[in-house]
Amino acid sequence: MEIVNLFLSIIFFTFAGANVLFLILPGWKGVGRLEGIAISFGLGIGCVTLEMLFFYILNMRFDIAVIALPWIILIAINAILFFRKENKFELFAPEANKFSLLDALLSLGIGFEVLYAFFRALIKPIEAYDAVAIYAIKSKIFFLARGIPQDFFTGLVNNFPHPDYPLNIPLAETFSYLFMGNLNDQLVKIIFPLYFICTLIILYFAVRRFASRTYALIFTLILATIPQFNAYAANAYLDLPFAFYAFTSALFLFWWFENRKSARFLIMSAVMAGLAGWTKNEGLMYCAAYIMLAAIYFIFNLRSFSRKDIASLFLYIVIIAAILAPWLYVKSASHLVNTDVEKVDSKVLSIWKEAYKLKPIFYEFQKQLFGPKKWNILWIVLIFSILLNLKSAFSGVRKYIAVFLALVVGGYIFIYMAAPIDVTFFVKKTWSRFLLHFLPIVVYWLSLMLKDLYFAHRKSGTGSAS
Repeated sequence: MEIVNLFLSIIFFTFAGANVLFLILPGWKGVGRLEGIAISFGLGIGCVTLEMLFFYILNMRFDIAVIALPWIILIAINAILFFRKENKFELFAPEANKFSLLDALLSLGIGFEVLYAFFRALIKPIEAYDAVAIYAIKSKIFFLARGIPQDFFTGLVNNFPHPDYPLNIPLAETFSYLFMGNLNDQLVKIIFPLYFICTLIILYFAVRRFASRTYALIFTLILATIPQFNAYAANAYLDLPFAFYAFTSALFLFWWFENRKSARFLIMSAVMAGLAGWTKNEGLMYCAAYIMLAAIYFIFNLRSFSRKDIASLFLYIVIIAAILAPWLYVKSASHLVNTDVEKVDSKVLSIWKEAYKLKPIFYEFQKQLFGPKKWNILWIVLIFSILLNLKSAFSGVRKYIAVFLALVVGGYIFIYMAAPIDVTFFVKKTWSRFLLHFLPIVVYWLSLMLKDLYFAHRKSGTGSAS
């Protein structure tokens, strides 16, 4: 019965997200059916857990029926909108091609990696230190208390490391516990391989928008087989769920750059950016990077911007701020401060004095770039692809992907330089996880860079792509 209830909680998350997606993109316009389900899973978790945070603000205990009530109302609204439309769904549908032997082999490889991720996740309970001490312990407290205790943020939370970390995934675990009726932190780990497969699905459809099935499967397999990415589908750390939100937000922003008539894509980007900030503290930096990238895009395309486009950008910032506001309010009211960050303020004004830290930072960077243990040879392929395709790498929307990655990497370097802890220890322990945050974006960028070479080869060698 536990397993049945666990799946009911996953279905609830996905159904809630599907209705939010339907509200933002009526008829799921512009997304594929399977892609929409993948987006809905993470979107639903973020929205439901935000609602659960309001239970704390309003001093309410968790009750599944009460949590479900707003979603029942939303379903009713969407049902009315659905039956009033003549064209119920406006899904993205890739051109159907014959399923080749190569497609079958690639799909088999992806399927194996997915099954292996589920196996490694579910074979044992949550046991990694950070996963237990920072996240899982909180979810269990919330379940046993049937809510977030009113004195939690002013007292108990200080017994655990990093008391200021957001609660998206801990509350998602709590919600599943509520459905199951007990604490089974082995089954609840299913959340993490689900984020893994959803990220793969979203990447597949993103590439499928401009390329063949075979090409999309190749890059999906590349991402699935990267050891670091696969490992974090099983260890209950939050880096892979964070990568899901960061990637989805970036995609919708890039798609809006390509077609500003799709203003709802910009709204989706804002929502997912806000949920990234609700998942990890690094999400705040990503939100700033998204806003800065949108501002850069605006500056370089100022003449073609309409008032509606400008209003959309303003709405973009408002939505991100609105999603972040509840948690930032709780942090401020409870005086939750990261013990490392609170010592940074004085260093920001004299960051140049920390330049000596650049040597160990870049030393660790090159170790990750040229070390195949965690990344296969992805970073080496990326570097050679850029050098051999400079024009392609920075043309069209690709230049904004490059700028975004530069902003994010620059943000991490700033954090390393400003942090008061030993930089060698800090960068060694965290850089491989930080790389994971934007890894799907890098694979997507690589697929855009190499598509011209791929199709040129297909035309000259075996004919048009199938």
